[in-house]
Amino acid sequence: MENIEANLKRYRPLVVSLLKATDIVLRLPIEIIAIEKRSELNQLAATSQALATANILDILDKSTEPGKWQAFSEALYSAEYPYLLEILKSMPMMGKHEDYHLKLIHVFAHELQQCVVPMHILSYLQSKGVISQGDVQEITARQLNFGPQFAFLLLLDLLPRRKRPEIWYRHFLEGLLEQGYADLVQQIDPDFFSEQKLGSFDTDKTEPSGSSASWDGDEHGDVEMTLEDSGSGYNSGGDLAVPLSSSLQDTMDSSKTINRKRKIGNSGSDGRPHVMVSPFKDTQSHSYKPDSSPTECKISISPKVKDTEEMVQDRNILDEKKCADPDKDVIGNRFGDQVLGPYESASDDTKDLNLSESGTDVAFENNSSDEDTSDFQLKADTNPLQLRKYQLELAEIALHGENTIICAETGSGKTWVALYVVKNHLESASSGKKKVVFMARTIPLITQQQQLFQEQLPNYTTKLLTGESELSMALHMLLPDCDIFFLTPQILVNNLDKQTVSLSDFSLMILDECHHTRKDESYNRLMRKYLVAKVKNNVSNLPQILGLTASMGVGKSKSDNDALDYIVSIMANLDTSKLSTVEKNKEELKEFISIPEEETVKLKDRPTDLCKRRIMQAMCDVQDKLEDKCLFESSLMEVVTAKRPKDLNSLQYMQWTKTIEKIAASEVENSETSRFVISCVKYLAIFNEALELNSLLGISDVFKFLANRFNPENEHRSKHTEDEKALFEILKNVQKDLSVYNKKDDQVNPNLQMLSNTLRDMLLAENVDPESRALVFVEARVTCIALANYLDSVLGRDSLHVHKLTGKASTLEDDGMTEAEQTETLEKFRSGEYTVLVSTSVGVEGIDIPDCNIVLSYNYAGNEITKLQMTGRARKKGGKKIIIGNEKKLDKDKLNTLKMAMMYRALESVKKINPSSLQRKIKLFQKDEIMKEEVRERILKNQIGSKKRGKFRLCCKKCKIEVVDGEDLCVVKDSFHIVIGKEFRKLIDIRCHKKPKRKNIDGYIKTKKIHCKKCGLDWGVYFVYSSLLLPTLKIESFIIRNMENGAISTCEQWQALPFDIEHRELADLADLLEVSSQTSELTP
Repeated sequence: MENIEANLKRYRPLVVSLLKATDIVLRLPIEIIAIEKRSELNQLAATSQALATANILDILDKSTEPGKWQAFSEALYSAEYPYLLEILKSMPMMGKHEDYHLKLIHVFAHELQQCVVPMHILSYLQSKGVISQGDVQEITARQLNFGPQFAFLLLLDLLPRRKRPEIWYRHFLEGLLEQGYADLVQQIDPDFFSEQKLGSFDTDKTEPSGSSASWDGDEHGDVEMTLEDSGSGYNSGGDLAVPLSSSLQDTMDSSKTINRKRKIGNSGSDGRPHVMVSPFKDTQSHSYKPDSSPTECKISISPKVKDTEEMVQDRNILDEKKCADPDKDVIGNRFGDQVLGPYESASDDTKDLNLSESGTDVAFENNSSDEDTSDFQLKADTNPLQLRKYQLELAEIALHGENTIICAETGSGKTWVALYVVKNHLESASSGKKKVVFMARTIPLITQQQQLFQEQLPNYTTKLLTGESELSMALHMLLPDCDIFFLTPQILVNNLDKQTVSLSDFSLMILDECHHTRKDESYNRLMRKYLVAKVKNNVSNLPQILGLTASMGVGKSKSDNDALDYIVSIMANLDTSKLSTVEKNKEELKEFISIPEEETVKLKDRPTDLCKRRIMQAMCDVQDKLEDKCLFESSLMEVVTAKRPKDLNSLQYMQWTKTIEKIAASEVENSETSRFVISCVKYLAIFNEALELNSLLGISDVFKFLANRFNPENEHRSKHTEDEKALFEILKNVQKDLSVYNKKDDQVNPNLQMLSNTLRDMLLAENVDPESRALVFVEARVTCIALANYLDSVLGRDSLHVHKLTGKASTLEDDGMTEAEQTETLEKFRSGEYTVLVSTSVGVEGIDIPDCNIVLSYNYAGNEITKLQMTGRARKKGGKKIIIGNEKKLDKDKLNTLKMAMMYRALESVKKINPSSLQRKIKLFQKDEIMKEEVRERILKNQIGSKKRGKFRLCCKKCKIEVVDGEDLCVVKDSFHIVIGKEFRKLIDIRCHKKPKRKNIDGYIKTKKIHCKKCGLDWGVYFVYSSLLLPTLKIESFIIRNMENGAISTCEQWQALPFDIEHRELADLADLLEVSSQTSELTP
């Protein structure tokens, strides 16, 4: 055992990095690690496995117990660590270890994380001894709770722990091949892929008996790595170096030839990000591989940000003479909008034509100064559309038929530039050969754009398609008769997926707010199809691409180089190397840009916040009951106690409650315990929301919120267990106390008074335009609704009417606004029926609110794009923006200002890049996007092919009662998952739906709510369609039991269900479903 002791000292950092403390702490005798110390080490491991392992090694070193090294050796063997045993028992090795295999996997870590579903390869890896049964359980739990991307990060951490590098590396690639990830394997190691394809690889030959690598402990700390010359196909380690495949060695060598022994993570002279490897920590960092597309690379650089005022002067946008306070921070104030026609001056208010969209406000020249014009009421101008000089400059590249992104300030008239381009595009077409599709991400926005184009281009046929239209999936039928289509990008993606249309059917595609062409958003899914068609399928007649945006953004960039790469990646996604910005006519542009004054105000706390104190006390009471119930549930106890966030009013706390709910539903077998735990976390989650609401609204609003959210608990009190009755009693006591606190004068929220007084003063001052409008932005939908009600009650006394504006409903039970409600609200705001609009993020981008001159941000801070867009809502001359927030939100706003400055510098840098260098960077980014699309389609096909029909059963998540088998479910209209089993009615309580609404899919109407008869959990709703009653379930209310192996799982969306459900037509189900004339029978 002398070798173990000596080698342990020599290779301690490696042991600490590979060995999980929890795998051996219980395997070592209590004579070495006492029982109380075991508990302490397990708690420490929950925070840091490495730190806990280091403590175990210290205990071993200090222990005087004879045979301790033998016990340690046996523990490693029992815990399945043959690789560590081999190292520790061998003779001391000289030289330096470099795990090129791990480096290579990290080079492709981002692609692997995005594409690979870990659970697909766990069985294979376990069979080869790469991971243990405990590892499988841990990864599976991570995927069920947080999804496959987080699970892959854990798999990446576990891969190198048990087998030698060349062993786990080969088995990992074999596992990928076995599950259909051949393209990824070919990208990572072409030689290995070729061997497998030829069947020449023998797995029995991969584990030689001798030592395979030499080690240097420093290589396994969290340090920045360098790529060293090796000079051969072997690593530069000791006597027994690990042979590398030629392709793997070529990958490493080609990296070195770019910049020999460069620091990983720096940028080269060509501006491309280089490889950053940081095992087990910065797993979200992306990597650059010379033979593939580079992706966004996080580089920890703190650049000196140019003074914000200097930055504005450099861009020659702000006229210092117009700035009342030259010392004021003006970065966020550049993009206010004065709505003007092409040749109107900023002072000629009588000719303003309010035709903005997405910050694009320009109108036709109006020859009649007395004519009263309003939004979308212009008559078609018989004269040719005339643009200002800077607008013609923006249109120049697009008019030549080239792909481009028009990037210009809110209020500069980008929509009118697009209209001009479309008009010229169609006029130059031969009959019936050119089709235009204009896309925007929201229904109100795309509706407004269609109205404008229809009015101004009367000689061409326009067609608006939304999710409510039965023709949304019949685009091919409309192609012959329409010239310009207006739709959301997802509609086009859906039609392309159905293969009823192709991209070649269109000659021009316009993407409004095109900065959203990123990640897995609809715009990017569309453009990936475009890139695949162009690069892989050599399609030549693809449409011209025109993007519109006021702000490209910088994403998560930490430096100017990162920001440059981010912007180039957006350009690559849109297949353009050219930006259309104003360069020659900046002075003219400045005449039409209104810059609102900006002010920041910090939120105030109540002198004594009784509501906050009372809710927190209730949360502590619930937590105590939760801990008591989990004392004997090993799967929950650690999460409930050790991992509970200290801040009860935090997003982390809300996420913690969701984690507990998932574990309770899928891992706790005792139905009584599971039911109570789920009830507890529901209370805690709602109380967490109430704390946030309390900081922004009044106690009465908190009271109403709690009453509304806990209404289902109140309605189903008769079904409560004794434990649930105790929880409900806690709620009742809270509500009683809040009703008392609400009557105390010192408990009025000072922020509400400040907000209402500010709005009143700004809207009713003597010198204020009586047509003024105000927008108030908030973060949460519940805050939006409550604040709108409060302000309307207070300001309504002065005839200042307030209304809410929220997004569409995203779930069956969501209280969002329908498309029609959104449109009606905006129209009433424009007409003056509503003076103040309280809006969530749906109002930030693109909505047409030209008369708005007051913008308030109420504890809401998005990103740098949000800041620009929000400021752009204050369109009228002399507008004002007020940012009200707590310290965190105000700090975020300052960071957004710095990111805006970074973005402007990056935009200037893009323009200076050599065209050939820019093209190379774009092609690399495009190669990466194409690979993602191909892998996504393959994974989707594999998932569809691997789904089994009917071999599962849904059980109530809360009480575990069995509900319905998969064979008694079917899918209607690709959206509604309905029950056709006759026994289902016996298991449910049916209650009237308090807010029946027309679902935005072909006229489905919500009528009744479905609850579990045993525990009262909300299972879904009844819809009525064509006189049939459809019991529609929401999958998040159930656990899924695999009837073949008994495995339990949960999922948040039906599409994630690992089983296939039969799709059927309603006509075939008439005899199996109830008809609406029987609605009276659906009573509680």
